[in-house]
Amino acid sequence: MKKTLFSIFSIILFFSCTEDRNIPIPSDQIVIDPSSVLIHYWNFNALPSGTLTSVSPDFTLLSTANPTISYEGTSAGYMDSFSPGYTTNAQNSDVAGSGLRARNPSDTRYLLLSIPTTGFQKIIVQFATAKSSSGAAQQNYSYTVDGVNFITDGLNVLTHNLDTDPLNALVSLNFTNITSVSNNPNFKLKIEFAGDTA
Repeated sequence: MKKTLFSIFSIILFFSCTEDRNIPIPSDQIVIDPSSVLIHYWNFNALPSGTLTSVSPDFTLLSTANPTISYEGTSAGYMDSFSPGYTTNAQNSDVAGSGLRARNPSDTRYLLLSIPTTGFQKIIVQFATAKSSSGAAQQNYSYTVDGVNFITDGLNVLTHNLDTDPLNALVSLNFTNITSVSNNPNFKLKIEFAGDTA
């Protein structure tokens, strides 16, 4: 039987401080400054049916920079929507309408978030995520500051073991001390999948 759903992303948030501040962040948690602003936000509630090649944000401050989520690589895997989504990371009282689903096989594919930070600094990326019973059990994270070469330098979380839907977890990636991510039109996040069911 063909495996279908392997990972679910309901909401992706992207925050930044608007001014240069020295805010201490405990090593075991991320504290988001209340004066931070939302740069890019996906709630996925308006996704069309069928196969998706890329998804634009539901909200962005940088629309001319073309922020997107795409599913790169080779294999028969693809993205589509599912219902219901999650409210784990919802903004503006958004409902759990839909989520973004990346389908198996995923061992030769990855989600690519093109999320420019032009004009912003002290970046934090958050998203709710889960898997189906036949989905990939692990996600691995890396990023690029030149748009080509992916690294993990300074990243607070390198991997996440997924809960099975309807359980989900909030992943918070802290780029506040990685200055090369700030004010960067080429910033991208890669989410790769691992495990026997990928």
